[in-house]
Amino acid sequence: MTRGKIIYIDRNGKVFSSVEFNGDMYPDGNADRILEMFEAGLFSNYSNYESFVIRFNKSHYGYEEELIHQFSCKEERVIDVTENRTDYLYIINNSDCEWIIKDQNGTSFLDKRTLGIVRFQQVERMIHRVLHENAKEFSASISKEEFVDIMSRLREASDLVDKVDELFRKSRDNVECDFCNGAGLQISHESTVVFLLRKLLKDAVENIDYFIYELDYGRKYEPGMITDKNGADIDFSTAEKLYDYLTGEVK
Repeated sequence: MTRGKIIYIDRNGKVFSSVEFNGDMYPDGNADRILEMFEAGLFSNYSNYESFVIRFNKSHYGYEEELIHQFSCKEERVIDVTENRTDYLYIINNSDCEWIIKDQNGTSFLDKRTLGIVRFQQVERMIHRVLHENAKEFSASISKEEFVDIMSRLREASDLVDKVDELFRKSRDNVECDFCNGAGLQISHESTVVFLLRKLLKDAVENIDYFIYELDYGRKYEPGMITDKNGADIDFSTAEKLYDYLTGEVK
């Protein structure tokens, strides 16, 4: 089983590490999602890193332990991997300073906005994220009204499934009919719709999934649950506010 950890250096130089995920943590396995997100520029603050680790765990591993802990460095701005026993380390430098990775071959420079891939005690690869200052502003290919309407339809379909499931559970005639469930009646192809919305709005962080599945279409949202790098609230209470955030985040 290929093991791996996700290490994150924040803007203030604090270092955090995920738990060791056990299974398919090589770059072309489950960890390809880490590389995809990094290249999309969406590890821009600790909150995004934390959200990613939580969703990554939920999608692939289901660990119930504490997922993130602070990582201590013996030397300032140095990550020492000379005694590392984990198959892969994915080290993301989101600070404004250059760091050093010390491995068995010596030292490698981890520039700001760079991801270093370490295999056991050796640096295997560095991935630099290029920032295009003159890039055109993102223009959503789906309007706010269309997005809100799709979310409303998905929510109604989900609510209907819950009601049908409840009816089956209460029906004495269907107690032994394991195949009788509301999900079997749902023909909205929810996962495909969510996938397409993610692609249209360039939502590599999967905020749409979080809004639907964790926040129950915003109905479970409470102030303080989601914050930006300055600690300000990010409001995911409605589909309209989610859309505004998504279209503003990628500009």
